[in-house]
Amino acid sequence: MSDSRPSRTFSGGFSGSGTLSAVYAALFVAPGFYLPFFPVFLASLGFTPEAIGIAIGIPMGVRLLANPVAGILSDRFGRPRRFLAVLGLGAAAAFALMAVSPGTGAVLLLVGVATLFWGPAFPLTDAFGVRLSRERGVDYGRARLWGSVAFIAANVALGVALEVLPPSSIVWLIAASLVLYALSVQMLPRLQTPAETASAAPPKIGARVVLAVFAAACVQSSHAALYAFSSVHWKASGISSSFIGFLWGAGVAAEVVVFYFATVMLKRFSPIGLILIGGASAVVRFALTALDPPQLLLLPLMTMHAFTFTATFLGMVSIAGESGGAGAQGRAQAFSSTAVSIAMLLATFAAGPLYARYGAHVFLVSSLIAAFGCVLALLAWAQPQKVQPQSDGAGGKTVEPS
Repeated sequence: MSDSRPSRTFSGGFSGSGTLSAVYAALFVAPGFYLPFFPVFLASLGFTPEAIGIAIGIPMGVRLLANPVAGILSDRFGRPRRFLAVLGLGAAAAFALMAVSPGTGAVLLLVGVATLFWGPAFPLTDAFGVRLSRERGVDYGRARLWGSVAFIAANVALGVALEVLPPSSIVWLIAASLVLYALSVQMLPRLQTPAETASAAPPKIGARVVLAVFAAACVQSSHAALYAFSSVHWKASGISSSFIGFLWGAGVAAEVVVFYFATVMLKRFSPIGLILIGGASAVVRFALTALDPPQLLLLPLMTMHAFTFTATFLGMVSIAGESGGAGAQGRAQAFSSTAVSIAMLLATFAAGPLYARYGAHVFLVSSLIAAFGCVLALLAWAQPQKVQPQSDGAGGKTVEPS
């Protein structure tokens, strides 16, 4: 009897699972360099703290415009590998130019240009990965986990390397990793929009998907106070820096475990079910965090990141993948990314004055935000699910569901 399961090696690319893992690793090395060390590069150029704050804030605003526009362009262009490569090379060029830029204004401009290309690469890579999972049987979760692993490795490696390398090496290394990303996406399997739908207007994103994405955005933004103030609060409470670092490492390790079993979870739970699991876990996690629990109890609370972040993320990218076939994948993932960015921005701005006034009780607000996300997820669950056309083979003709 012949094996009817989809092959993971295709013309136009190497092993789908292995190459997608390499793509995610290359993509997440760049933020692994950028997030901890880009301010160090800016300071070496003589940036004031205020100017550094502006430089770090620029990408937040640029992504709100760049991500949805790039999602629409990607769907219309119809060649996702080439589009992703252009994004990687454009961002790499902008970062490389920062090393030789003449002044503060030029660097700030290049930060915006880099974000125009780099920001959309994340949701559009997710869109490609979800399509590979649905159409070719690639294990999305096990590929995505290598992004988290690469992020941690980049943090550690550059921290050690900067003992001997100059600060200018930071942007050169970011640029090099983005070139590697652009090269790696060219090794992915070809995914073209089916001929039957290529000339048609992309399907609309329905109310069920919109509600689910807003639910996920609420759950993800409930982490804003944690990201901004938990380490500060724990340090002020007498917890050592090494243990705080261990707590964050445990959270990422738990995240990797869930990504490893993502395919099993997506078979067992619906996307909205995963968002509900993440939301309910966040309600409990942040309500308990608000009580200033003893140090040892913080460890299981941080490992709940596996559900509060990762399960929610998996549900969000999966529900966006249901939004109407290949013709709307890019804009659906970009829409979800933009929704999370807006919610996170608002929650972060609110967290500052709330923490200043209420201390650890700010996490009660986080719990309420997650609870609202659960309500939206239940409303999404109640919406009728559209039946999507089924693909006959890998990118072949579209047939009606039987």
